Amino acid sequence: MKNEKKNLLILNNGSSSLKFAVFEYDKKVLGKIILEGSYSAYNAKSILVYYKNNKKNQVNYSEKYNLKSAWQAIHEMLAKLDIQAVGLRVVHGGDEFKKSCKLDKNILQKISQYNHLAPLHNEQSLELVRLVQATWPKVKIIASFDTAWFANLEPEAYLYSLPIKYYEKFGIRKYGFHGLSHEMACLWATKKLNISLPKLSAITIHLGSGSSIAWLERGKVKDTTMGFSPNEGLTMATRSGDLPAAVALYLAQEQKMTIEQIDKLINQESGLLGLSGSADLREVLLAAGYKVSGYKSSFKYTSTQKKLAKQALAVYVYDIRRYLSSYLGLSQKPQVIIFTGVVGTNSAVIRSLVLKNLNLPKGCRVLIAPEGEMKNIATKTWQYLQQ
Repeated sequence: MKNEKKNLLILNNGSSSLKFAVFEYDKKVLGKIILEGSYSAYNAKSILVYYKNNKKNQVNYSEKYNLKSAWQAIHEMLAKLDIQAVGLRVVHGGDEFKKSCKLDKNILQKISQYNHLAPLHNEQSLELVRLVQATWPKVKIIASFDTAWFANLEPEAYLYSLPIKYYEKFGIRKYGFHGLSHEMACLWATKKLNISLPKLSAITIHLGSGSSIAWLERGKVKDTTMGFSPNEGLTMATRSGDLPAAVALYLAQEQKMTIEQIDKLINQESGLLGLSGSADLREVLLAAGYKVSGYKSSFKYTSTQKKLAKQALAVYVYDIRRYLSSYLGLSQKPQVIIFTGVVGTNSAVIRSLVLKNLNLPKGCRVLIAPEGEMKNIATKTWQYLQQ
């Protein structure tokens, strides 16, 4: 009997990494993962880590990370697979894209209008689409959007206190990001707690190179820390997080910095990198005197580096605690706090620092959800293919 199972490729690109996973699927079910991994920046070089038949494999590259090389390396691994469709994550879909959709020339043009709002991600996503199309011209490409989870925020949460015309004419509002991760964490929690999504009240904490917190009240998303762009909210690896507008004005007027220089500063040179000299939270933790399971640094930290690392870590944790506390205070009866993302899932130290001496409401549980973006994209892509 002919095997009806096909292969679905899921791609999730960050600013310096490309994650991939291959699922088996048919018309009845989205099956298991048969291959997964990531190609990412590693110091000034690149590294490919992948899992096949439950075995870890690693390939080191001497060149600096770039998306074209990442795709070439991954594509070579897929040569013998029957890839019928590709699902990928697009960070910014604005007000317009609230559901997964097939990418064509018209849709790609519309998505490109949001590139300036997510400069570290959207442009790379579109470049990735072009690479996939050049490789497989006839393969269906389905996009799922990080902003979709926050599509039904109330005006008091998404409007900024600017003249209303700036929202009506230019779309300046809070959009929210990491939605695919926050959504999957909530869906995972409903199974863990054995309740339906409309009955769930949760605060989800996605921590990684980019980080955000979202508040769900009885199945409805009420607020999130990221806003007009992914730079807003928490201190991140290279992004500043919340920054008073007066600081940008000062840099432009008094320091004569250009818009491009300010953009680079707050997106690529700030956060942990700006405060401590390292964008790698593992290095910051080690320099601050904490142990990191499974990771050893090749650096010897000076007393100044140790001091800066402790200070940077304090800022990082404080940001998470103040937003978490505000959402706990606003929530009527929070049932659960859910950590997810590569840091949220794997760093017991960060979770402990965030929750230390925090007065949690009676009955509020703390859960650790597995990273769920890839599975969520795969599910949405498979569901779209069944239409």
